[in-house]
Amino acid sequence: MDIPNVGDIMYGEVRQRILEGVYASGERLNVDELSREFNTSKTPVREALNRLGSDGLASFKPRVGWSVSALTIEEFIDFLEIQCALRYFVIENIPPYVDNIDFDLLRSINQELPRYLAERSFFKAIQQNDLFHMTVFSIYPNKLLSRKLEEVDGIVRLQRARFFEREKESIPHLMEGAFAQHLEIIAALERRDAQDIIRVSKRHQESILSAYKLLPNDYEDMNS
Repeated sequence: MDIPNVGDIMYGEVRQRILEGVYASGERLNVDELSREFNTSKTPVREALNRLGSDGLASFKPRVGWSVSALTIEEFIDFLEIQCALRYFVIENIPPYVDNIDFDLLRSINQELPRYLAERSFFKAIQQNDLFHMTVFSIYPNKLLSRKLEEVDGIVRLQRARFFEREKESIPHLMEGAFAQHLEIIAALERRDAQDIIRVSKRHQESILSAYKLLPNDYEDMNS
């Protein structure tokens, strides 16, 4: 049995913190502080950060150092398109596996969305939205694809959370229709209607992508 090295442990821990929102998008990842926290030299810290950079979860700037990735609106939309492409593929191929879905769990996950939005807990709402979709997509047997989709979901989730934080009044409407659209997806899945599963699921994905593409020009940089 292989024993994970310090770099692997650090990579996994920091990655998890980023995906769970413990480290916010744009937050500095200080090599010295991480070295002290994990009681290790700077070499495994830099190795872990380089791996996170390859994942798209961290970025490095000369004379500034490492930070959690903060995308421009164009880069964000690029990742949204990747997310949609991966989800479309799974949606088109998932009908034979629908019997493996836990529909009670799916409904309970969806029921939490209105509460989080009412509480203005936007990051939790985004996490719950992603959990809904991954509960469906996880029944697809290609686990490598599922891991890649989770990775892209994490990057998109970080940036959406920054959007919601910046525009507390106008951006949350992008998720207000998710609850009803999820109910349509659940109904289509329960009917085992392959064409309807694809239709309602793609419409849901396209509504989010289209909304971000229509944002005004003054959202050039999500870092501002």
